This record gives sequence, structure tokens and C-alpha cells, in this order.
Amino acid sequence: MRSTVWFRRTGLLLLLLSAMLSLMGCRGTNLLSKQDEIQIGKEGSAAIEKEYKLDTDPARVALVQEVGQRVLEGMRKVEGKRAPDFPYSFKVLDTKEINAVSLPGGPVYVFRGLLEQVGDDKDMLASVIAHEVGHIVGRHAAKQISSSILADLAISLGTKGSAQKVASIATSLVMLQYSRDDEYDADRRGILYTHAAGYDAEGLVRFFEKLQKLEKSPMKGLLANLRTHPLTENRILRAKKLIAQLPDRQSASAAPGQ
Repeated sequence: MRSTVWFRRTGLLLLLLSAMLSLMGCRGTNLLSKQDEIQIGKEGSAAIEKEYKLDTDPARVALVQEVGQRVLEGMRKVEGKRAPDFPYSFKVLDTKEINAVSLPGGPVYVFRGLLEQVGDDKDMLASVIAHEVGHIVGRHAAKQISSSILADLAISLGTKGSAQKVASIATSLVMLQYSRDDEYDADRRGILYTHAAGYDAEGLVRFFEKLQKLEKSPMKGLLANLRTHPLTENRILRAKKLIAQLPDRQSASAAPGQ
């Protein structure tokens, strides 16, 4: 009852804000509190977990949680006092789609299909999870809600509607696409978090290159719901440049005999 009232109140607020924002031309501004984001994340998780089956395989669940917690440690090293105090969670969805998604306020989901693709490469998995954590820390989805792009979704989450409505909400969250700038920002943050966690940040480049190959393969259909900005050589080159600028990379390149 409390969450329903919250979303009805927030829904009205968002409608008013969207009108103001359209007049002001203000985009990329987050007008939601951290508690608002946490509540949206909880409601969104409930919708996703009604639509998608959770993978309960002990090995896969343990792997994602282990890597996720290490990434959080890296994130906190990088962000320091700026690190948002969200209730992060890391879960696996039992579907063959090659995907990973994050919601405002902390939830991160990795699809079984993605785990099968990264195999034993923990650095690659860490880079993907760190990218998703980067979206959360950057509060990218919250900014979209604030600018009315997802206002209808935020309102719908509190309506406790039909199974069809829940499915629609879950699909909207899984298919959520960020702007190019938000993707670049999540890449940047993810590289820093991965490195600080003790993983090889090159895992992100390997993941991008794997996706490029898969896009040309008969498995292309499995990539239809991959929630990233379309991969480009420019995005990969940017990632490589950022990795080359990491402190220990610069020291190695400047070392005698290199």
C-alpha cells in the first residue's frame, strides 16, 4: 500500500516535472532522491522476477555474487565518499539471452546466456558487471526518469496491474537503452572499478570484441535484447585508450627497456 501511494504521488510529481523540463530544455538532471531510486529498483526487480525465472544454480549464483562484491569494493575505492549507499544485489536470470541489466538503486541482473559466453574469463564478467554498476552510480536511469523519458514506467510500477502490465514493465527495463554519453560514462566508470577491484580491465574490450563476432554469427538473434548502445569501433578504441591511461599501464610503458 505504501509503495502504491508513493508511486501515485511520484507519478503526479513526474508529470509536473516533465512539463517544466520540456519548457526549460533541461535534460540529464536527476531530480529523484536516493530513496526514490531504491524504491523504483525494488518495484522494478519484482516485475523482472515475475517475468524471468531466477537461475538458482549454486556455482553461477556464487560466481556472480563474488565478482559483484569485488567490483563494489573497487567502486568504493574509486568513488570514495561520493559512492552512493545503495543496497546492491547481484542475481542471475535463467535465460539464454546474452544480456546484463541494472536498475536504479542497486539491483544488477546477469543473464545465463552471458555467463555461458564469458566462460571462465572472470575479468570479462567483472567488466560487464562493473559497467552496470557504473550506470547505477552515474544514476543514468534516474536522469531519464527525471527528464520524463521513463515517467510512464515509473507511474506504472506502482499500479500493481495485470500480468500483462508486469510483463510490459519487465520488458521495458530489460530493453532500456541509454544515451551514447551515458554508455561512455558507464564504460569509463566500469574500467576504473574493474581495475581497482584487481581484475584486468581489458576484459571489457574482449567482451566488446566477442559481441562483434557474435553479431555476425548465426546466434545473432540472441543479441536482440542486449541493452547497450550499438557497438562501434570508436567505443572500443575509447575503452582501449582509457585502459592505457590506468596508472600501472603508464608506469609499465615508461619503464626502462619497454
